Amino acid sequence: MRRIYILSLILVSSCSIATGQTFRAAIVGGLNASQINGDLIAGFDKLGIHGGLKVVADLRDRLEGSIELLYSERGSRASGRFVDPFSIRINYVEIPLTIAYKDWIREDHYRLRFEGGLSIGRLLKAEQEDVTGTRVLDEYQDTDISWLVGATFFTNEDLAFSARYSQSINFLLSQNLPTGFTRMRGFFLTFRIMYFL
Repeated sequence: MRRIYILSLILVSSCSIATGQTFRAAIVGGLNASQINGDLIAGFDKLGIHGGLKVVADLRDRLEGSIELLYSERGSRASGRFVDPFSIRINYVEIPLTIAYKDWIREDHYRLRFEGGLSIGRLLKAEQEDVTGTRVLDEYQDTDISWLVGATFFTNEDLAFSARYSQSINFLLSQNLPTGFTRMRGFFLTFRIMYFL
């Protein structure tokens, strides 16, 4: 995981140097609303913390590349009158790599960004909680690869609000499962605030 982070940072650095631009760094904080396809629970009902650091470099006039180092809580949850309480908590350290298109220039900065990219996540912990208690889940893969799209609105040069949709490319569960057991995929919406330093 550390190698991936270092290589990604070198890539963004190279693009920045090649275009004569400098980096901008931001503190990121927000919430994930997530669900798991295949767990028989519908809805983005599991809320989790999302936060970390972001580094951005201009690639061209309206294009920028970014890398982030984030802590991300995901999973799924069921609760209701006719359903036993049930939740899956999956915590990751993730590194999203994105390209963004800038639009709507106002004064000396662009107010909108439309982004797309890939994210690599490393599993920290997976737990399931139900009426019988809490247990650690060993069936989850250590690495999650997701694609993502999103949009960001800047109120000024330093403060921005962002919404992002992400979906796992690979299955969440390992291949060593009994026949007929679904391997599941993760989906999540992320709502964030970013402050650029």
